[in-house]
Amino acid sequence: MTDKMTNQVHSEKETAEQELEALREELSQGGFGLEIFENGGAAEPAAFEGEPDEAVAGFIASMGQTGFSPFKGYDWKAYVPSELLADNGFSGPLHGVIREETQSIYVFDSPAAGGPIGWVFGSGSGKTPQELPPRGEGFFVEGEYENGALTLRLGCPAVRLPEESGAPVCAPWQYPSYQPVRLAPYDLAARLFSRNSGLLESASMLDCCAVLIGCGSVGSFAAMELARSGVGRFVLCDTDTLEIHNICRHQCGFDDLGRYKVDAVRDKILRINPRATVVTFRSVIQRVPEEELLPYLGRKTVIIGGGDNRASADWACKLAIRTDSAFVAAGCWTRAFAGEIFYWASGLGLSCYSCALGGLIDDERPESHAAYFGSEEEQESLAFEPGIAADIDFVTVIALKVALDLINRDNPDYTPRVIHYLRQYTWVCNTNSTRIGGERAGIFAHPLQITHNLRVHHDPHCPWCGDGREEDREM
Repeated sequence: MTDKMTNQVHSEKETAEQELEALREELSQGGFGLEIFENGGAAEPAAFEGEPDEAVAGFIASMGQTGFSPFKGYDWKAYVPSELLADNGFSGPLHGVIREETQSIYVFDSPAAGGPIGWVFGSGSGKTPQELPPRGEGFFVEGEYENGALTLRLGCPAVRLPEESGAPVCAPWQYPSYQPVRLAPYDLAARLFSRNSGLLESASMLDCCAVLIGCGSVGSFAAMELARSGVGRFVLCDTDTLEIHNICRHQCGFDDLGRYKVDAVRDKILRINPRATVVTFRSVIQRVPEEELLPYLGRKTVIIGGGDNRASADWACKLAIRTDSAFVAAGCWTRAFAGEIFYWASGLGLSCYSCALGGLIDDERPESHAAYFGSEEEQESLAFEPGIAADIDFVTVIALKVALDLINRDNPDYTPRVIHYLRQYTWVCNTNSTRIGGERAGIFAHPLQITHNLRVHHDPHCPWCGDGREEDREM
């Protein structure tokens, strides 16, 4: 390096140090050379005299800021679907949520995911703010397309002065009454399931369907987890309503009391994935017209048996056989000290539910809670309850791993999790304490035991799963 180049480097370094020292001096004087607050309120841009000095201007430029800036420590940011940003013909209400505490706005393209938060004026819509419904005193968002691009601004809440002062004015800490909002576009499908990438293929999962028989403790948990896994279509069947005693084991809460469980669970699914297709039947699966179910059945569908009796599981398994869907049933024993999982899928030489567990299907069993397979004596001696949520969910989550394996059976990029380890019929132990589960709990060697060696009966002459049955059977 020549002496001239060395001197130039030293000079540039000295200049940078001087600029940094000047900036430190500005900070020590209480700001960036701009007094932006007067009497506790924000001053108008026109109130500033002169321009910031060179060091401050350099700092502003380094931060990418152009024009006037009050150097706020935070700023409002809106996450907006990419489709909305690109569609300059859109005009109508915005749905989403506004979070004042984090200065965040989340805009959804479906009213199922959030309530109205404002309005977008489309090109040539002719609407004015005066034509909109009253906004109340909360934050609201207004937007319009300018040069083909969406801009949003936030309206601050009104603060009423004493009556003699006149009309409502903006909160004193915010000027002007509207402020621009930074936009962050997102693609819902890609962003929502981005953390599943490499584990579950989002595009494939969105085409999958889950038919849930029962939307109680098992069904509601299954629905939430499958929605988070990316399943894009759901059919919910249940006749029951959500009551107070359900809440300790259910995914829904007090705000859903008295509603049909299928309706409450549907709304929870849509709050995870607003674009999901959710069909509900306030009925047992046996009474749903099969022609209404057929469009949702097939090799990318799993039927989840989480109802309260074995008869519904038997019927659902036969429905899966007729339509080449997959089937998984999950049930808990007394106090959920343990539970069982059964599955069926074509091409694996598996028994149907009736052949495998037919000896346990009894028309005289009470319909209610028949899936919690304790005897009447045990129910009385153990103050029978289905079990706590943690125990029910542990059994269910193993069943869901099986379900994910089955609906991805045709996906060459999917790596199975448990299907090659678990047998068709599996027991899952929560605790082997006889104080909780009675004498039968003692059959398990340790808590959290998961079996992988149980065998079930197979009838080679069964018309459903026998060796000579027709693969393609008419409904």
